[in-house]
Amino acid sequence: MEQDILHLFMNGGANVAFAAFLWHQNREQQTRADEREARQEAKEKELRDRYDKVIADLQVREDQMRNEIKKEINDLDKRMTVLEASVQNVVRIVEEIKQRFVTVR
Repeated sequence: MEQDILHLFMNGGANVAFAAFLWHQNREQQTRADEREARQEAKEKELRDRYDKVIADLQVREDQMRNEIKKEINDLDKRMTVLEASVQNVVRIVEEIKQRFVTVR
């Protein structure tokens, strides 16, 4: 096979040299294209990673806000229950006072 290639180079003239040049140029362009594709994939991966991080951060913030709101609602519910009990106690005391004034007349 080496003899065939050597024979082509020796007897092929300008066409063989041109074909060798084209082959070499094609290899270089393919190498550059592969490198460009690898860089593009790396940039895309970096963007995806940043996007995933932003989404994860937003989800964490949303969960925290949801938990804080639940806690505040529970606290307000407890305070309302205490306030309701206090109002009922005041109403009972007012009723007792009214009864005393009614019996005193």
